Amino acid sequence: MLFVVPTPLGNLEDMTARALRVLKESSVVFCEDTRHTRMLMSHFGLSTPLERYDENDPRSLEKILERVRRGDPVSLVSDGGCPGLSDPGRRAVAAARRENLPVTTLPGPSAVACAVAGSGLPGDSFVFLGFLPRTASKRRRALEEAEALGRTIVVYESPFRVLELLNDAEAALGPAAQCVAARELSKIHEEWVRGNVAAVKADFAARAEILGEFVILFHPEPEPSHA
Repeated sequence: MLFVVPTPLGNLEDMTARALRVLKESSVVFCEDTRHTRMLMSHFGLSTPLERYDENDPRSLEKILERVRRGDPVSLVSDGGCPGLSDPGRRAVAAARRENLPVTTLPGPSAVACAVAGSGLPGDSFVFLGFLPRTASKRRRALEEAEALGRTIVVYESPFRVLELLNDAEAALGPAAQCVAARELSKIHEEWVRGNVAAVKADFAARAEILGEFVILFHPEPEPSHA
């Protein structure tokens, strides 16, 4: 069985009892970064062997499949959140599914769900774009295509490109579009900045330094007025 195991975004208290049991009972844990996962395992007193999983290395993929084929319980984790959602893991799951090998995903931490639930933006239907392309023209095109659906748009971004993203969003969606920036979710310095795109952009542009990982959410419609 291949177990897809979500791990905490930053707060170790978010680790579920089921996830701990599965990691303990697995024959091996394939992970994005053994150093990162070793700290997690050590914190919870787990000694299951670790192996690095490289999404782009066919040999790494074959190692996982071989263990699952012979009936071993195998866990797959990323550095935080759920593998396969903008983190390594999709190809392993897809390959296992093609071979009709058993796969199950544990519920758990997800930056997408956490950000949508805490944003105050419509969450009944949303578009998750993950990390957008690095070129401005492609980013704007992706945002414009998503805008046409009239849904909340969710994007991952690093602190080094937040202002570029907000600049492109202002051009693609307009300055009045709603925007929520969720920074360092579940961590000590968690922060939420809400307003329209222009206001959120101005907030971060005025800072001497921008740190932390971001989930940025947009809604193409302006903030509704309330009586």
